[in-house]
Amino acid sequence: MNKRINIDENINMNNNMSPPARLNGTIEKVFYARPDFSAGKLKTPSGHMIIFCGKFYAKEGQLVVLFGNWIDHNKYGRQFVVKYIEHDLEMDNEGLINYLANHPDIKGIGPVKARLLVDAFGNRFESTLLNGPEEFSKAGKVSMDTVKLLQKEWQLKRSTNAVRAWLSAFELTHHQVATLVDKLGNNCLEILKSDPYVLVREIKNFGFKKVDKIARKMGTPKNHPSRIKSGIKFCVDEALDAGDCYVEFEELIERANALLVMDILDSKKQIEKYLNDMLDSKLLVCQSHGGRILVANSDILKMEQELAEIFKVGKKSSPYFSYSTGSSIMQLSQKLNPRQLQAVGNAICYRLSLVSGGAGTGKTFLVSAIVKAAQENKKKIILAAPTGKATKRLEEVVGVEAKTIHRLLGYDGKEFSVNKIETDILLIDEFSMVDVPLAWQLFKSIDLEKTSVVLVGDHNQLPPVGPGNILRDLIQSQVIPTTILDEVMRQAGALKENSMAILNGEVRPTSAPNKNHCRDWYLVNKYTSAEEAKKFLCKLVEDQLQDFGFDLVKNVQVLTPTHKGPLGTRELNIALQRIIQKKLWNIKTSPVPANRRPAFLLYDKIIQTKNNYGIEVMNGAIGYIINVDEKGNLTVDFDGKKVEIEKGSSEMQDIQLAYALSIHKCQGSEFPCCVLVIHKAHSYMHHRNLFYTGVTRARKTAIIIGDAWGIRNCAQKKQVSERKTFLSHILPSATSNVPCKSK
Repeated sequence: MNKRINIDENINMNNNMSPPARLNGTIEKVFYARPDFSAGKLKTPSGHMIIFCGKFYAKEGQLVVLFGNWIDHNKYGRQFVVKYIEHDLEMDNEGLINYLANHPDIKGIGPVKARLLVDAFGNRFESTLLNGPEEFSKAGKVSMDTVKLLQKEWQLKRSTNAVRAWLSAFELTHHQVATLVDKLGNNCLEILKSDPYVLVREIKNFGFKKVDKIARKMGTPKNHPSRIKSGIKFCVDEALDAGDCYVEFEELIERANALLVMDILDSKKQIEKYLNDMLDSKLLVCQSHGGRILVANSDILKMEQELAEIFKVGKKSSPYFSYSTGSSIMQLSQKLNPRQLQAVGNAICYRLSLVSGGAGTGKTFLVSAIVKAAQENKKKIILAAPTGKATKRLEEVVGVEAKTIHRLLGYDGKEFSVNKIETDILLIDEFSMVDVPLAWQLFKSIDLEKTSVVLVGDHNQLPPVGPGNILRDLIQSQVIPTTILDEVMRQAGALKENSMAILNGEVRPTSAPNKNHCRDWYLVNKYTSAEEAKKFLCKLVEDQLQDFGFDLVKNVQVLTPTHKGPLGTRELNIALQRIIQKKLWNIKTSPVPANRRPAFLLYDKIIQTKNNYGIEVMNGAIGYIINVDEKGNLTVDFDGKKVEIEKGSSEMQDIQLAYALSIHKCQGSEFPCCVLVIHKAHSYMHHRNLFYTGVTRARKTAIIIGDAWGIRNCAQKKQVSERKTFLSHILPSATSNVPCKSK
């Protein structure tokens, strides 16, 4: 039974209101285990085998006490659902011998010595260990160092069992409980009872809402000072997660008031009082602008202020060329249009310059010209981009090695090791994806007295996932020499032209067929039902795309704005895995229970969702499963790099199916064929920059599937909410007409 148990499916929960039952024993078999869920068999002292499952991380051989309830599962039968666990120190003689002989942190006690100790002391084992260590050492023939280690471990388990049980009652996983105890120590219980919101401040990934739920169960009053301050801080952090660098003072009070629901008449006054306290103590900082008070985290304000000072030197001359020298270099390239010539001249002549342009405007050709100019003048040039996918594409089109910004800065997952980047010219592509913290770290490592920097991007694409909107702020201010490429090249083709048309709110119809009977652009806008649109997409993948010459796994990428619903990445990935596995390899997939992710199969296309410097695979890297062993361990090929991923490991949690991806996730990437889902079912996320970003991921063919209203609405809806950035206020405003705003 090597399957994960679905405790939510067809369960009879008639007895779930009874007090938790108690079972103790040894975990004999683990069917499935990860930090937030395990299933297996428990062997009781009487020898009975009991099926269990619950929110904790189980290991075979563990001596535990399980607290929970019995259920009758239609598929798996009678089983015990665990609410929380304790380490079992009230064990029989054989259990105690096993505990001593197999404890990983206690060296020097094997099975023979363990039996000597248990036989010698019996019921006096604990009192002798803690109060008579010399007698204990002599009877078991073990060193005093070993006895001290055992004393320490025994007392630690004793002192933390009550804390672990108390915390587990608040529906925390075993992994979360262990994290808390390790961080806060044996005084954890007293600390949390007096101020549960310490969790938000001290423990990573403990958000305000989760902790507030725990605190409310504990009876913590709604007007507890720590609750109010934590709620205010949460609202500021939430704005950062949404891309804003600050929240206006009055708006912050309104947000916190809506979050905290304090049920008192003067709640806003109390929130304002504690907000002022946080500003006075520098827990938050503020800046006045135009009569408004802008509140932020101190780090983000400091970063934007320092970046503004750096950008203000952008118009200084290059340390290597004069303008006349640059002009002579530009004459070497007769194929550049006037705007491209201007961009090359800025790159050569100034310490900082920026180039932005849409699909088909010649950015790639321009980058090649800048690289050529540098090489002809024997100047070292380094190319970089925010993601591995963007660097790979840059290498392919320019023919020069490129690095991710993180790798360029020597980031190892914890810190940046590169002090200064040694190069004459540094070119950063896809700069629209760079947020404030990464830009700040990058420019900290650049000596503008020795290095010229060229920023290349597309201000029409989505802003960065993180806080800020630097590319647009720079264009808005024109504080550094800026070139906007707005002329679509004659040879760009229907795909590029139609993509640019979206920026004017126009969605063009299906284009004429090309030599392979495949078209550059397809518009399928007749499916008002989300399920019908999904059905058509699946049939398209199953029946037609291969005939167009596309590899269904490596050439085709389905893109959608959201993860949820019938047209979200989760459901589409399940459907596409089933279709592609059956069509290409005649492999039949198993049904996927609700709220569970599908199993990974041989040949699956997957994506890495977090940077992992241990295996040197970065967030956004796409790989292909080339082996699945009998235990469910995977071998994944990430662009020629073979990576072993163990079943149940954290690495396994950091990958997901990649047949369908979100549009945000694919920034910086290109695919031969993109199938883009634009449907009224997720119109709340629609705007033309999202649409434009999606179609410009296609290298040869873009297929838009949805309904006429949803597609038209998405193209016509401008992004009206501006990102709130300090840079937009600090940098001087441009006097000339500027082609875009910080949106």
